[in-house]
Amino acid sequence: MLVVAACGARTGLGAPIREDASVADAHHPHDAALDALDASDEPDVVPSPLCADVDASFPKSECSVSVRVGFITPSSPTCYVDLLVHEGDQGAVTYACNDPSDFATGVFPGGTFPGSVSGTTVNLCSGTTFQWSDGCTWASAQRIYGDVTSGTLTFTYDEQPIQGTGCEPPCTASGTVIVQ
Repeated sequence: MLVVAACGARTGLGAPIREDASVADAHHPHDAALDALDASDEPDVVPSPLCADVDASFPKSECSVSVRVGFITPSSPTCYVDLLVHEGDQGAVTYACNDPSDFATGVFPGGTFPGSVSGTTVNLCSGTTFQWSDGCTWASAQRIYGDVTSGTLTFTYDEQPIQGTGCEPPCTASGTVIVQ
């Protein structure tokens, strides 16, 4: 009798299945591994239902800071995480300042993170939905939050299946976004 056990979460043993393909694509542009990036990959970002819509009015005055994604560490080295940002990505966080609006947004090459601000503390969330080889549809919530005056924001990645049965365990990731 052969028993196979996995610890942690969905792994690279089964690659994600892209909506436009009938076979697994082992080279996915949102994987946490830097070698997974390829400019020829088509965008496959579908908004995540795990991030709440923010209904903030556009601010009369806005502040902006340049940011760079620091490290991102998956919960297991074998985890696949469907990231919109990768280590080293440059971006900008814009937020309402001296204004009652709670508008904030983060813009990176891989996507936009809408959100809100309270004082100088931002809370941004974006995500993806994707098909996995376990037959389930997954959604990710990718958050960037913290006080922009502190010099470092926190990045978190969480996911959960939103359709399917017998889904593999979810992965998480954490990291930093450096205010420059």
